[in-house]
Amino acid sequence: MKKALKIIGVITTVLVLIGVGAYLYIFRQQEIAIRLIPNEFEYCGKKVWGNDKNYQEIVTWLKQNKEGWVLSYVTYVPKQVYRHPAFTVNVMEGGVAVSYKTDYGYPQYAKTINHGINLECTSNS
Repeated sequence: MKKALKIIGVITTVLVLIGVGAYLYIFRQQEIAIRLIPNEFEYCGKKVWGNDKNYQEIVTWLKQNKEGWVLSYVTYVPKQVYRHPAFTVNVMEGGVAVSYKTDYGYPQYAKTINHGINLECTSNS
């Protein structure tokens, strides 16, 4: 009986360690792949690129905030979305979600932050 309890204890400990390790691996803070940012987005019903104020704002923000992202399986309600077939940025009040194409699918990363990005469609200035 003691031997069985010891074996069960060891198995339980191993399973807990595996679970904790998996959790820490999946939810570790990561850096988004800014090299994959496209040359243009669809934003507020129009294409934005180059010197467009809206394009520059989101690209600059992403480059300045490339670290501290968490892999996310949550579906976020779209607020202001910068769309591209291989890269999407959803800017919401209090956070940003980014999803982009990789060899393994379209992982989504989220960051809770007071970003200061305009949440209203604006014309190019």
